[in-house]
Amino acid sequence: MNEHMYAISKTLLKQPGATQDEIDKAMAALGVEPPIDYVEFMRTSNGAEGFMRNGRYIMLDKVQQLVAYNKPYGLGNSGHDLVIFGSDGGTMLYAFDIRQSPATIVEVDAVAMNHG
Repeated sequence: MNEHMYAISKTLLKQPGATQDEIDKAMAALGVEPPIDYVEFMRTSNGAEGFMRNGRYIMLDKVQQLVAYNKPYGLGNSGHDLVIFGSDGGTMLYAFDIRQSPATIVEVDAVAMNHG
């Protein structure tokens, strides 16, 4: 994990890392080419939760959960432009915007999203 990612995530409760194969399978199922920083982080910690240095709370989902978590929203390969990978524990979702490759990371209000 690069120095910047370590610095912003050092206060999070981390999980054992995912394998590259687990990451590749989930991303292929969702039609996502994730940012390199995300892949590096997930190889170090497959999911994480806690307060970041800026005081914001974050929950990053395990890669094995991403397909199931995105089904209610009809996201990923179904034609939508976002793939959720985490939240703030409230109404804000963190997602990949897959209109470009590699995907960019965006913050989305869950209340405003149209479920499937």
